[in-house]
Amino acid sequence: TSKSTLYRKLKSLTGLSTPTFINNIRLKAAAQILVEKGEGIRISELAYAVGFNDPKYFSSCFKREFDLTPTEYMEKFSMNQEEI
Repeated sequence: TSKSTLYRKLKSLTGLSTPTFINNIRLKAAAQILVEKGEGIRISELAYAVGFNDPKYFSSCFKREFDLTPTEYMEKFSMNQEEI
């Protein structure tokens, strides 16, 4: 199976391009880390940990995906932590 066949199959299954699919997985992993680690992690460290090379690009992608910055997402989770 060629790389292009794999990319086409992924697109047909998910409706997303390969880079978009991978970024979505990375962003969901980052959100989970924010929930689990909370305020003990720096956003730049988080960006590198989930595979982004540029923390600013990571933050803009995160905001586009979740409508919150990583910091806002972390604060929102912390405020709702007792309710979970």
